[in-house]
Amino acid sequence: MQVSWNDAQAYCEWVGRRLPTEAEWECASRGGVRSARFPWGNTLGIDEGEAGRWPLNIWQGEFPTRNTGEDGWLATSPVRSFSPNGYGLWQTVGNVWEWCQDWYDPRYYTRSSRLNPTGPERGRARVTRGGSFLCHDSYCNRYRNAARSGNDPDSSTSNTGFRTATP
Repeated sequence: MQVSWNDAQAYCEWVGRRLPTEAEWECASRGGVRSARFPWGNTLGIDEGEAGRWPLNIWQGEFPTRNTGEDGWLATSPVRSFSPNGYGLWQTVGNVWEWCQDWYDPRYYTRSSRLNPTGPERGRARVTRGGSFLCHDSYCNRYRNAARSGNDPDSSTSNTGFRTATP
């Protein structure tokens, strides 16, 4: 995707939309499944409903030397390559990190409201959620619903993208 938070924000302003807050992103990613590690449940393995099909795009094989591409992709996958979650959203985990509106503070949730927190008022990094095709269980288990990270708003990488929300 190669898009920074600033790029994503400019796009949202152009089309009259916005980036989701971190809390909105997590609620949407869960797809109505409460307290599960992933949008489909608690186990990572191959999707039982479709023989030999992974439920997300992440690194398979020996990290970082050999990606077997068992999920069908060595880098980003097209939208709708994997099953949607309970809300009909495609690929909320794996594939690319997704920018959120919030500033990143690793300790924010220890002191925030439990009901629809809106993130800290300032910071140096912006929140990214969802993990990417470069995540592997042994190194970067960040493709879980609750996993969160931060990145400089000017940073753009091949494994970072975004989705939008209505105003």
